[in-house]
Amino acid sequence: MGRYARTIVDLGTGDGAAVLRTARQNPSALVIGVDTDASSLREPSRRAARPIRKGGVPNALFLVADASVVLTALRGRVQELRITLPWGSLLRLVLEGERSFAHAVAGSV
Repeated sequence: MGRYARTIVDLGTGDGAAVLRTARQNPSALVIGVDTDASSLREPSRRAARPIRKGGVPNALFLVADASVVLTALRGRVQELRITLPWGSLLRLVLEGERSFAHAVAGSV
């Protein structure tokens, strides 16, 4: 993360389209997409890993992980956090105000 000016994290990234778009628009930022569904991250991960001349996006990273774990690991290193239309367990964490998740969010940015 040291070579990037800032870090943007997208929780519940789904198909990864928003992460790829954001990374292309912000080449000086490391854009991390996090989702618990590995199958949804395979294709955007492949696209990001291509050579730049073939549309690769070297500043996009995809992680299969629990949102709270990632935010805790990135504590104090995230400049922007995005949660777009959360659903499933992530939606429950947001709507129910899960205390540990709230602390992870607060500590990451």
